[in-house]
Amino acid sequence: MPQLDEIGIYLKGVWMLVLGKPEGIDWLDLSASGVWRSFAAILWCLPAMAVSWSAWRMFYLANMPDGSTAGLAFIAKLFIVDVATWILPILLIVMLARPLGYGQALGAIIVVTNWLSIPTFYGMAFPAAIRLVIPGSEGLTGMLSLIALIAIIIAIFRVLKVITGGDQTLLAATLSALFILPSLMIGEVLQRSFGLLPA
Repeated sequence: MPQLDEIGIYLKGVWMLVLGKPEGIDWLDLSASGVWRSFAAILWCLPAMAVSWSAWRMFYLANMPDGSTAGLAFIAKLFIVDVATWILPILLIVMLARPLGYGQALGAIIVVTNWLSIPTFYGMAFPAAIRLVIPGSEGLTGMLSLIALIAIIIAIFRVLKVITGGDQTLLAATLSALFILPSLMIGEVLQRSFGLLPA
């Protein structure tokens, strides 16, 4: 598992790509082992995930009848949802690499978006943390969540535009949509299927 100093190097590279600097890619490990090791980002995201799960659990119980419970199984289902919304869009990106003609950049796409997930999850956990400690802050945290989502979408588009050559705006927009829209839809379907939405 990559250590903290190594994660810092990868995140610096990702930030450079967000800023539109192609040299950011040199800070990342794009080897075959680097692609697989980039999935360790999931483990580094667990603390942020836990904050979001706690906030969702609080929201769920607040909107359920008295006596409702949301124990370990509830948290495990939330974990499954997060992992599914992470992995399944990547599988879709892999399957479409040849038809859409970005196969040569596939490894870089996976590595960069995996490491980008760390600031993404922590950015989304910030409003959740506020919701946990400040009751009745739904309006503020809703606005912050929207701002974070917009920032994430912009960041994904910018890194993908650099990785795909800098002049492939349509391809970068398509890849961004393939990462974001299926993730949102999968999350919605799984939440309903697992009973994670208040009745």
